[in-house]
Amino acid sequence: MRDFQRELPLPFFASQRLVLADGRVVLDLLVSKDSASLACGPWLPEQLDGCRITRRHDIKAPRIAILGSGLAGCNLAHALASRGARVSVFERSALAHTGASGNRQGALYIKPALAWSRENRLHVLSYQFAHRFYQRQFGRESHSEAGPRPPWQHCGVLHLAQNERERARMSQLHQQAVYPERFIRSLSFRDAARLAGADLDCPAAAMPQGGTLEPAKLCEHLLAAHDIQVLTHQSVQTGDWDAVVWAGGHPQAGDELAPTHLPLRPIRGQISSVCIAADNTLSMAQMPNQVLSGDGYVMPPLLNTDSTVWLTFGASYAVNRSDRGISEEEMSDNSRQLARTLPELAAQLDSTGISREERAAIRCASTDYMPVVGNARIPHGRNSASQNHSLAETLCQEGRLWYMTAFGSKGLALAPLLAEQLACAILAEPTPLEPDLAEGIDPDRWARRAALKGYSPSTGGTG
Repeated sequence: MRDFQRELPLPFFASQRLVLADGRVVLDLLVSKDSASLACGPWLPEQLDGCRITRRHDIKAPRIAILGSGLAGCNLAHALASRGARVSVFERSALAHTGASGNRQGALYIKPALAWSRENRLHVLSYQFAHRFYQRQFGRESHSEAGPRPPWQHCGVLHLAQNERERARMSQLHQQAVYPERFIRSLSFRDAARLAGADLDCPAAAMPQGGTLEPAKLCEHLLAAHDIQVLTHQSVQTGDWDAVVWAGGHPQAGDELAPTHLPLRPIRGQISSVCIAADNTLSMAQMPNQVLSGDGYVMPPLLNTDSTVWLTFGASYAVNRSDRGISEEEMSDNSRQLARTLPELAAQLDSTGISREERAAIRCASTDYMPVVGNARIPHGRNSASQNHSLAETLCQEGRLWYMTAFGSKGLALAPLLAEQLACAILAEPTPLEPDLAEGIDPDRWARRAALKGYSPSTGGTG
């Protein structure tokens, strides 16, 4: 019951999963459709339509191969291994977590929409589940200056209304009471500046469940929690796998088993990080203590053990670009965005000799903006002359090929819940997502739409 009280989510109309007793008990809460209950504060008994409890039991340990060691692959490996599966993670690069999951910092955040659409519902539920997941993993750890820093910092997120369109959207969210104030609340620019601990010149909306993570450290933590085999500079070979999961980013040429037949697109993102001395009190006084999200984002300072501080900001968002070279134009855009959000800090950094790093990575997104998670059952006419495609064809026909990809820029929010969804599906456990959400992320959804509407899966569509 202590776990239940600590994990209790906000009363959104949906099925919400709680993980209790160190993962031994899973509780799915089914919340009433009474829309009047959405904005209320405490839970009421009549808000529950029912609940489903899954007690973990010993199972024959299946052998699972996961291709990709980023956020998707590591979250899935953790979810499977915690259920007793024997997991091997294959990484085609020489090092693990080198893609977008290798960024210095990332933020747990979403941008809640006015409409309770399928996409927005998935984001809201995933965001709350991710918050609870990171709190379980790191929230109760004691941390001293001399010890290692936990990857998760529960600092909160401020969404800045830096233009008229965003101000209007935030005003509607507030007036219509779309979400409980414990989930998101509107602030004047003075209250926002006070909460951020930095000078701001626009109103904002506070999301207290958000925070910042170090993705590579998170991945290492998830893999180290269980006996998970990690094989770098290798690709999966034919073998007696009960399931093979492709959990990479945007497919590259030569990627084995990659879903190249699906309408996925690359989104290039370049982030900037500057390093300053921690005793630079003037600059430190201007740094935010929360994630600032507006036209771009600014992270809270990342303290190092060598008396330096990293400030990370950006990022660019270039659709259908997969080059990873450093762009001077995007570097300048990041600097202009920082100057717009925190002008005094930007001026201080411009006048101080600092070191600066730029990093470009490629996100993967689908044409309908939903992730791709589930069992690939329809071959989509793969080329049987290719050895790689032949393996994919065989795994697909046998029901052993699965996908987990296309998280866009919301990997830290989506990965924990979707890993839970896929692990349960692979192991034939009750899954947390409701049927319409599971259908909305299914890899074969484009093929079904093509059969119904007569267009090619490769061209996508938003139906």
